[in-house]
Formats: sequence, C-alpha cells, structure tokens
Amino acid sequence: MTQEVSAETSLPAPPPEPPSRLTLWLRRAMVWAAGALVVFALGALGNWWFQVRPQVAQVQQLTAQLETANQELEVLRPKAADADRLQASFDQAELQLLTLQALARVHEARAALALGEGSRGRLPALLADAPLARLQSLADPAAAETVGAMRARLAMAIDEIESNDFAAQGDLEILANGLYELVREFSSAE
Repeated sequence: MTQEVSAETSLPAPPPEPPSRLTLWLRRAMVWAAGALVVFALGALGNWWFQVRPQVAQVQQLTAQLETANQELEVLRPKAADADRLQASFDQAELQLLTLQALARVHEARAALALGEGSRGRLPALLADAPLARLQSLADPAAAETVGAMRARLAMAIDEIESNDFAAQGDLEILANGLYELVREFSSAE
C-alpha cells in the first residue's frame, strides 16, 4: 500500500487545460482597464497639481487681500465721516468769511460817506459785490435769494453815492444789518 500511495504521488500531474478564448480576452481587457485607470488617475492628479492647486492658492491670497482691505476700510470709515464733518465746517466758515468781507467793505464805504468823502466810498462799495456774488453762488437757495436782494441794494447804494449821500448811507446801513443777520445765521448753523 505504501507503494501505491507513492506511485500516485509520483505520477506527473496532468497538464493544465489551456485557457479558453474568453478567459484570455477577459485577462487582456482587465490589463487594459487597469492601464486606463492608471492613466486616468495620473491625468486627474496632474489636473489637480497644475490647475486646481494654483487656483486654490490664488483664492487664498485674494481672500487675505480682501480681509486686509476690509480692515483698512473699517479704519477709514470714521475718517471719511470726520472729513465730511470738517468739509461742512469749512463750507460754513467760508460763508461766514465772505459775509464778513462784504460787511467790512460796506462799513468802509459807510465810513467814507460819514466823513463826507463819497467818492472814496465808491470803491469799497464796488469791492463788496465780489464776496456777495461768491456768497450767492455757495449759499443754499433761501440764503442765495436774500444775498441777491442785498446785491440789488448794494447796486442802488453805488448809484446813489455820487448824487445822494443820505440815501446811499441808508441803503448801506440796511445792507450792513442784513449782513449781520447772515453772519448770525451762518454761525448758528454750525
């Protein structure tokens, strides 16, 4: 019996069956599919490396710049409000200055008329029109209308300086009172 078992084990194994055509085709298909899968994976990896990764970095950089700009904007907003407030103050001061310049010229003309030197009072009266004209262009519509009436009164006073000192003096006094009112109005608007 020992001989029989050893004879069985010593017999050469029958040759394996050759693979069928279907099996060979499936093996080739699997190799091609694995190769295609590797190529696809390499393409996806290359796409991520050369396109997506730089864009992600760029988006991160732009986000950081946007955050920096927003922080700077938050710092500048109060300054813009201060600038608006200062501009309004400046505009108000300019209106006051123009009113005071016109008032000084009117007082100079009134002083010349009071001293009996009407011809010397004509030039300051003429010079008073320039600040009034600028004031009329800068003031709000209601004040601009008032300044327009003052300019008309000044023109009447200039015409009267040579011929009727008393009437010119009265017109200049009314004009000075109106200018005082404008100064008070512009001072209270601050």
